[in-house]
Amino acid sequence: MVEQPSLAPAANGRQQPQVAPPQPKVDAKLNPPKPFLKLDNVLPPPLQTQITDLLHSPGWDFGWKSHKQVDIFSFWHKHFAGHRNADPVGARNYDCSKELAANAPVIHGFWRYLAERGVFGKHVLVRCYANAHAYGGEGTLHTDSANPAAFTAIYYANDRWSPNWGGETMLFNREETDVIAVIYPRPNRLFIFPGIVPHVARGLSRSCPLLRTTLMFKFERPGWSPPLTKTG
Repeated sequence: MVEQPSLAPAANGRQQPQVAPPQPKVDAKLNPPKPFLKLDNVLPPPLQTQITDLLHSPGWDFGWKSHKQVDIFSFWHKHFAGHRNADPVGARNYDCSKELAANAPVIHGFWRYLAERGVFGKHVLVRCYANAHAYGGEGTLHTDSANPAAFTAIYYANDRWSPNWGGETMLFNREETDVIAVIYPRPNRLFIFPGIVPHVARGLSRSCPLLRTTLMFKFERPGWSPPLTKTG
């Protein structure tokens, strides 16, 4: 189950999204039972244009993989803030919002725009980057974190998309035996889910003429530490 923001007229006459904080209301069949949140038309047109222009400008690195030791194919990547490589348990994570402000002020403006509307609650930003997939460069099923207090926000940054092009984000149950959600990469859509949920960006069709471009915010509740394990 996902929630949608309501729209209210602003002083300039445009409608602005009024975003409520994520609520733990999901289908009881979902595994694990954590909140999912889908927000459409999340950015006003001026900010949407700035984000799209920035992400479609030069500066990409090719060779990124979801699983370095497993994946055969690579895709494009832009790193903005936080650790370049994910820390599964988050032991090395830190609040990287100031780093994002210095490296990519426009992206930081997006983060603040959402944070000021309560989208992230009291969580802090620990990583921010963008990925771009072309036909033949799909990733594989993976999780983003072992921290149950960590979340991923995906922003679909293309200005147009077709159902014939593929590229859906697919989420699986913990056992990786069934699909629990499919998210269409609709332009100007934000989707938030727990980092412990297995997921994958499905490959693009041969007919897709674009790069599938997404921006990721990784955020987590401060103060969490991995449980101690017994030895000996």
